[in-house]
Amino acid sequence: MKPVFLQNESIDLARLFEEFRPNPALLTPEGVRTFGDISKSLGDVIATLRKAGVRRGHLAALHGENSELHLLLMLAAWVEGFLYLPLDFKAPLDSLLKAAPLDFLITAGDVPPSADVPILHPGILLQSPPSDADLWREGRPWPAIPFRQEASVIFTSGSTGKPRGIIHTVGNYIYSALGTDIFIGMEPEDRWLISLPLFHVGGILIWIRTFLAGSACILPESMKGIDAAIRIHRPSVLSLVPTQLIRCLSSEDTVAALQKAKAIQLGGAPIPAWLIEKALDLGIPVMPTYGSTESCTQATGVAKGSDRSSYFTAGKPLPYREIRIAKDGTILLGGKTLFRRYLDDPPTPPAEGEGIFRTADLGYLDPAGNLVVLGRKDGIFISGGENISPFEIENALLALDSISTAIAVPVPDREFGLVPWAFVECSGLFDAGWLLAALKKRLPGYKVPKRILRLEPQNREGKMKYSREALAKLAEEMAGPGPAGGR
Repeated sequence: MKPVFLQNESIDLARLFEEFRPNPALLTPEGVRTFGDISKSLGDVIATLRKAGVRRGHLAALHGENSELHLLLMLAAWVEGFLYLPLDFKAPLDSLLKAAPLDFLITAGDVPPSADVPILHPGILLQSPPSDADLWREGRPWPAIPFRQEASVIFTSGSTGKPRGIIHTVGNYIYSALGTDIFIGMEPEDRWLISLPLFHVGGILIWIRTFLAGSACILPESMKGIDAAIRIHRPSVLSLVPTQLIRCLSSEDTVAALQKAKAIQLGGAPIPAWLIEKALDLGIPVMPTYGSTESCTQATGVAKGSDRSSYFTAGKPLPYREIRIAKDGTILLGGKTLFRRYLDDPPTPPAEGEGIFRTADLGYLDPAGNLVVLGRKDGIFISGGENISPFEIENALLALDSISTAIAVPVPDREFGLVPWAFVECSGLFDAGWLLAALKKRLPGYKVPKRILRLEPQNREGKMKYSREALAKLAEEMAGPGPAGGR
């Protein structure tokens, strides 16, 4: 049963704030912010945006580190009808400004001289505005917001090509959050740590999930100390990528905190089998997941109490989601969380019924109905007449102890056309010879990488994922014009 503030395919913010008014909504280094505090701050932000000229249909972007302002701007976009675009704060602003036709930019950083867009400073938005803000403070009802309303633009990671802006509706966020809350069993007492960047849909959904559940999210002072934040705040729910969990396992105190959590969503990258084994052996409640920006983050998950074998799959669809497998093995996504359109597509009326999105991933449903993800189909290349999937190589590497990330790429070769190379990130000693020997026991000779190189976390350049495209280019440059190697 949906909450009373969700009726007739709309959300009534006034009823939500009234129902949860005294509850903690946000825990920050500065203190606790209740739902009542958030309601007041939201009114202040909206009043300032209105005075600055932000109107329905505008595209307003925020360029800055994780902050409370990200959360308020998302809700302000719902109320006012503008599109909110959180930008990668570690990426060069000049290149970001070329990616979208902005109407307003919110930033405290240096703005390129070429920028032709009105600038708003974050500090101004968080200050109490003049008296006209009273129109949006206590006493005036918030308007009901229809689920069909477009809410935000989130850029894909661009790990395999040019990023695209993806537009989600208010309903996409609502149904995504509701399904996850039901699946986990979220309660007002729960605390969810914001451990992901808020320019990713997976980060902003943490806020929407706790917001709808009347619970609180924890905003740490920095993304660099997630393990310390876990020890200090003892969150009941977390969302982690495999690399973050691996780092957490190095501290006994952090492990003890993780063991007491209700659920730890694990996704964003292929999960090493040894990491699942270790987490389960330690009694850490990991929940392997599968999702995408297009599906408004999480589409599947492994339910608590599932048999151990299920933890090596991506689990089953959550409420309001749909998973299908096409005849060619492509994973198809559907349901109420599926995005509306791409930013560079013209606005269109909502389609009757729900659409289907064809991913670039291959997979299948096991006899129990769990999704097994095999990897991206668009990476398959031919080497000497043999089809090679980089993801088969990556999965073989991820099955080896200490390997936390593996990326295989095709490299031009005079004899075979293309041959595989691999890049790995590991927590222990890097020994390319040992890795190659181990792969020869698991893969046909033509699938064994000709070279294995070590990745360092800083090679991500501040992003959540390595760029497959950039690594392929690096490998090609290293191989040079001569043969890259034989079999």
